[in-house]
Amino acid sequence: MLLTGAELRQIFALTSPFAANGQLKPEEERVTLLAANANFPLELQFRAFAMAAAMGDGSPIIVQISQNSAEAAAGDPGKVLPLKGVQHYSPDTTVVLGAQIAAAELARYAREYNAPYIALSLDHFKVPAFPQEILPQPEGLNYALAEAKVQHALDYMLPVFGDEALLDAPTMELYCHYLLSPAYVRFKRDFARIVELVRPAWGMIDTEHLPPALDFVVTRDIRDTVRHIVGNKEIIIEAEFGATGTSGQALDYKALRGRELEQFAAQVVSFIQYTGADAIAYPIGMEHAAKKDKRHEPDIERIEVVQSALYKALGRYIPFAQHGGSGAAKIARGLVGKNNVNTHFLVDGSLAVGEYAVAHIAAIRAGDKKYCGPAIFTQYMQAVAAAALGKLGETGSLNLGRQLKEHLTVKAGKLPAASVGTPMGAYDE
Repeated sequence: MLLTGAELRQIFALTSPFAANGQLKPEEERVTLLAANANFPLELQFRAFAMAAAMGDGSPIIVQISQNSAEAAAGDPGKVLPLKGVQHYSPDTTVVLGAQIAAAELARYAREYNAPYIALSLDHFKVPAFPQEILPQPEGLNYALAEAKVQHALDYMLPVFGDEALLDAPTMELYCHYLLSPAYVRFKRDFARIVELVRPAWGMIDTEHLPPALDFVVTRDIRDTVRHIVGNKEIIIEAEFGATGTSGQALDYKALRGRELEQFAAQVVSFIQYTGADAIAYPIGMEHAAKKDKRHEPDIERIEVVQSALYKALGRYIPFAQHGGSGAAKIARGLVGKNNVNTHFLVDGSLAVGEYAVAHIAAIRAGDKKYCGPAIFTQYMQAVAAAALGKLGETGSLNLGRQLKEHLTVKAGKLPAASVGTPMGAYDE
């Protein structure tokens, strides 16, 4: 049984870095949760993460599947190239089917290893690129509704964003056509279906390439779809404000100080208040897919200023998701709600396989069965599990299970609304 969104909210309420008066707790009392990304083939890392979560008193791990890994799990031919002449068939959109496969597998390993504090997360579910092609269509009711959504967001943004909230007519048209585009409609449908069928505890909407006003509109639109059409009021929805980077991409990061930083914090607060998102990602100087010798110092001042502003304005903890956690020089415990790690596990697992193969290459070439097959994959799983335990230690969440056992006393949807993110059912605009 995987953690529900309501239970994960309770864990974040327990691990909030803020005292009741809004002051930050001492660093030694603060905890970050590990968000471990799993890649195709999912079984190897799922087993490793479940074993790590089950060690000792148990530790919470948010296991993440990206849009890409979900598509690969379902055999999407764009991700898993079939043999020449072989056709691939899927009974559903591959990302929807892959998410279902992943959820079932992860739940199975959580049961097998008695790891009760594993949550499933959707990571980097990327909205379509902007702009979309403008297709000829009458400016009927759908267009008028899209225009109204954009204008509503612009009116809300204006006091904080100033000129950024002013659009000319051609740009307004681009925004409206984006919202009506087949690609966006398909993305929203697939995301909603996954939430309905899989009920993940966490879900990230990747909007990093959208202009700010469209980010406001799209995030609120998808959030409202999940809450009011799907009817899921538990999932923690992570929104993105500004670019957090993609694999292999080094961000041109600029640290802000003084009034500029306060303005950025005010914009993030405005974004969360308008969209109703429960968690947030914004740039802090990290890089996705950082190599082993590259370390980036997180902009801790930015996180502290923004997270404190969010808590003060909303009266509740909005977890910050640190992307590119493999290359983080340190973890700002608590200020970082969840630390996303992917490359670190891929590297350690691959190194274990490579070193094993080098050590036994003669036996493998000779066809000695005991050095092939399961033995190789066991090396991979054990290396990833050890790496996960190391990351749990860095976050301070290793063996947090002893506290969670007392904290999560009510199960099966009977949990009270937690003071993290938007209170369940409270956002009904």
